[in-house]
Amino acid sequence: MKREFSLILRLVFSIFLIIFASSYSWIITKFSLILSYLQLKLFFNPVILNDNLIILGSRSIEYVSSCAAVGAYMFLAILILLTGGISFRKGMNLFFVGSLLILLANLIRIDVLAYLLVNENINLFIGLHLFTWKILSGTYVAVIWIYLVKNYKIKEIPIVGDYNYLKKLLFWTLHCNDIFGS
Repeated sequence: MKREFSLILRLVFSIFLIIFASSYSWIITKFSLILSYLQLKLFFNPVILNDNLIILGSRSIEYVSSCAAVGAYMFLAILILLTGGISFRKGMNLFFVGSLLILLANLIRIDVLAYLLVNENINLFIGLHLFTWKILSGTYVAVIWIYLVKNYKIKEIPIVGDYNYLKKLLFWTLHCNDIFGS
């Protein structure tokens, strides 16, 4: 019964995570914006306007939730939530380490893109921005997940582990009903 309760709780939390994405998206975006701004101060003389616009010389970057990789954090959280057999503490550790890796890669990405923007490499900026946003980000989260699975010795596969458990439970229940005539 403990596994069934855990499954229901994890599914409900996953649904809430998706439904209320805009609530925490704002927090992640602002936190990432501030860290990006502080990091850019080491190399450039950035200015923040309107709470989400970073001015770099004659160019500006509009910092939105995609810039902060909010989807990557959500993807990681959902992978963790949909994997059975992970304790709450281990899940929090997985999310912390994975989030830190996402944040570090994102800060490096912002620095590289800012450098290209300031040095008038607009075509390279656009190409690299689209490549990292549309292709590399999902792949990077998958690589982080593989690293976390190996490092934390996770035995189950997201969704599949719970599916197999429920299938065995259903088979056992049907089998017992046949034997005992219930």
